[in-house]
Amino acid sequence: MRFERITTNNIDFAVSIQEKLFPGESARTNYEESLEESSGFKYYLIYEGDDCVGIIGLYCWPEDPDSAWLGWFGIREGFRRRHLGSAALKRFEDMAKSEGYRFARLYTDALNNNAAITFYQAGGYVSETYLNLEDPACLQYKTLIFSKPLSDDPMIFWNNRNMHLTEQIEKQRKYLR
Repeated sequence: MRFERITTNNIDFAVSIQEKLFPGESARTNYEESLEESSGFKYYLIYEGDDCVGIIGLYCWPEDPDSAWLGWFGIREGFRRRHLGSAALKRFEDMAKSEGYRFARLYTDALNNNAAITFYQAGGYVSETYLNLEDPACLQYKTLIFSKPLSDDPMIFWNNRNMHLTEQIEKQRKYLR
């Protein structure tokens, strides 16, 4: 398995994969931001041999330099149930560890998302409901935050700190209008 960084040369292809994995959502703004090395965002196409099997991202919020966030992660339909998702998630965790992060985190929809929720729980992630009134999107979108320590450190939960969900939704709308 290899990760190929999203660049100006493959961004349209990456968006086409993302749109199939997450219909009605757009990662293009996130991918464009990641083209700047200083952005702190890294997105990748996931390959198994010559086949692009999915997408994955790693980013960090300056307010929490200990946490690597998993972004826009998905495995394409025809490649699921082959343990590629588990292998990609493990590789994400290894990358995060090697970059000095203490925790891996992600967020996902809390409703009608049992497969993803079960997948993350099986990978050792612990969930908490996200409710932060400074981030009004959490009232509209029921969201779970999953966290996992990347070392022997005790778990520090997210505890409803602002994770910028409203800002992310606005980024998606830029290309959905």
